Amino acid sequence: MEIIDARGLECPLPVVKTKEALKKESAVKTIVDNEIAVQNLKKFAQVKGYQYEVNQEDKDFSVVLYQGEKPVETTEEKNKDVVVFSSNVMGSNKELGAILMKAFIFALTKQDSLPSQMIFYNEGVLLTSNDSEMLKDIQWLESQGVEVVSCGTCLDFFHKKEELKVGSVTNMYDIVERMEKATKIIKP
Repeated sequence: MEIIDARGLECPLPVVKTKEALKKESAVKTIVDNEIAVQNLKKFAQVKGYQYEVNQEDKDFSVVLYQGEKPVETTEEKNKDVVVFSSNVMGSNKELGAILMKAFIFALTKQDSLPSQMIFYNEGVLLTSNDSEMLKDIQWLESQGVEVVSCGTCLDFFHKKEELKVGSVTNMYDIVERMEKATKIIKP
């Protein structure tokens, strides 16, 4: 089993290093020093079909990923349109931009074909917290099967992780992978 010391590395490096090691090994132990890295590694394991074990060792964590009985899921979605939000407004004027973003998200709820995913990063994560005027529309989209994810590093930066009200937390590695697999990316 390969052991990776990823303490002090910023997102998404612990996941990237673990993924590279798993190309050569059937089990990898990654040592990290924060909960976000643990969550990112767990999410990576779940998406890729790996089993995992997490142990806390003093202030550090060890995450062991290994091949298990669960096969990697390969189900294809019909619609792989992804809407990407890097801001909580559209355009450079904050006041008008807030109005336009609210209208855009509302318009998404009225489409015949909904996107498969909505990705929020940078100031876009502010739309998924309890301060957002658009929260009800985003929650409705999620209830209709649209997967909603927000960047954990961004939520931490804006001190909004505890206020996340819709979707789940993800990392930049996962965001890049989702965008890469998208048939179409829509960016307001």
